[in-house]
Amino acid sequence: MMKFKDGIRVLICATLIMSMWSCKKDDGGASTPENDKYLTCKIDGEYREFNAKVNANDKPSEEVVHFVVVGGHENDDPLSPGLGLELLVEDGGATTTHYTSKESNLHGVYYEQTENGTLSYDNGSDDGTGFELTITRLDDWGVAGTFSGVLRLGAEGEYIKITEGKFSAPYNGNE
Repeated sequence: MMKFKDGIRVLICATLIMSMWSCKKDDGGASTPENDKYLTCKIDGEYREFNAKVNANDKPSEEVVHFVVVGGHENDDPLSPGLGLELLVEDGGATTTHYTSKESNLHGVYYEQTENGTLSYDNGSDDGTGFELTITRLDDWGVAGTFSGVLRLGAEGEYIKITEGKFSAPYNGNE
């Protein structure tokens, strides 16, 4: 009889552990770094996911974080379309706050590989482009937040509008 009770306890513990591992982030569920890896947005109103190879820069070696870099691709092929965000904070350090390209060294880039080379949309200065980033999480695991902006293809190319951007990316080595 004692062995039966021990078996039941093991089964209950195993079930609880499996339940915790299978929880996904939602309004009421548990959240773990493994299911917190994403980079999504709308480009000109079309929902896009850049969830392949999502990561941030290397884990900072100092307490003060001077730069945040996040990137991802649409699929595992490194030639698939990609999206990246870059923030450099020279005075002080990056924090959980709002940044704009007008006030910060902040850049967004969307790129596609073509037969003729790489098409790269990014934000410049005073050319109708701009980018915004809000960092909501900055810790030992990585960085998370939201973003939006207008990017331009080259100096005189077409514009694209990025809305509803959100990301959660581990530092390299924390994937």
